Amino acid sequence: MAESVTASEAMEHFAGSMANEPEKAEAELPAVRGFVAWFGPTRPMGELRGGDVTTYVKTKTDVSLAHVEPLRAFLAYCSRLAFTPENLVPALGIGLTGGGARGGHGANAELGGAAFYVTLDGLRHIEDQLAMEKAKRPAIAQKLHDAMADKDFRENAPLDAARDEQGQLEARIRDLESRLRNAVIIDEHAKGGRANVGSTVRLVNLDTKREQTFMLVSATEVDPSKGKISIQSPVGIAVMNRGQGEEVTVNAPSGPVTFRIVEIQG
Repeated sequence: MAESVTASEAMEHFAGSMANEPEKAEAELPAVRGFVAWFGPTRPMGELRGGDVTTYVKTKTDVSLAHVEPLRAFLAYCSRLAFTPENLVPALGIGLTGGGARGGHGANAELGGAAFYVTLDGLRHIEDQLAMEKAKRPAIAQKLHDAMADKDFRENAPLDAARDEQGQLEARIRDLESRLRNAVIIDEHAKGGRANVGSTVRLVNLDTKREQTFMLVSATEVDPSKGKISIQSPVGIAVMNRGQGEEVTVNAPSGPVTFRIVEIQG
């Protein structure tokens, strides 16, 4: 499991993933809140089991497909982020199947090919970035208000600049919300011992015999000073989904370089 999060924290994550869909959030969150209140807001999601989910559905007198669908979405989200130890969607019953695919087992297909693979730290970073970007909205709104005080819109450079700034800000917010909505954390079980996002990989250059160790991360988490490289980098592309002992060829700027994967952790 990626991290021990409480039921209320998981619900906050889920709510954040619908930040750009207020009507959907308003319709779905009450059912999720009811489930979280029943299970226990401070209980770790790692303790949630299929039997708990089934019991909740059976004890609710007003259960319908419309009521359970928000819970399916919530449990599917928790499964993709490895907040729960397994996919608990099937435990809902009443005709619901599928959904809640684990990180390396169908999550991308479940999300229509839009999965954004990220580490837990990367997920937090996205949430922090999103909060910071949204905090800029009032200042830009004030700039627009001040600029519009000038009634001559034909040659109003401050207004044009404020509108451009607002457009760029909203584009960044939409991008971050999309990443959060489609975030997938791959747990160790899903990786099956192969290199993927969050894995620490040790390689040996077969020509120079020099070793190097790094962590595979999403493009937004790259930090060379901490040994974090992108899965989209030449090395990342070469080792993705490869196992310990395998030889890989990295298409470096200076030409192909062959490495052997010595060890994979995580």
